[in-house]
Amino acid sequence: MSTDFDPYYKWLGIPPEEQPPHHYRLLAIKTFEADPDVIESAADQRMAHLRTFQAGKNSALSQRLLNEVAAAKVCLLKPEKKSAYDA
Repeated sequence: MSTDFDPYYKWLGIPPEEQPPHHYRLLAIKTFEADPDVIESAADQRMAHLRTFQAGKNSALSQRLLNEVAAAKVCLLKPEKKSAYDA
């Protein structure tokens, strides 16, 4: 993201050297996690956290990260998409 404020780092604890994060890092779960309940719970927790920033001055960044988390969730919960992503 091209801004002075780094929402990956400030809000999600993802340092610059790990950006852009892969889906697993974005959700803060182990790489190649296979349990759908773990994936869904992690994504829901991240989205709930990011929603707390929707009304602030960085609301657009909050929405962008919410969209990224939602996309990661969909990808990792659909077996055919997860398989392609993991390859």
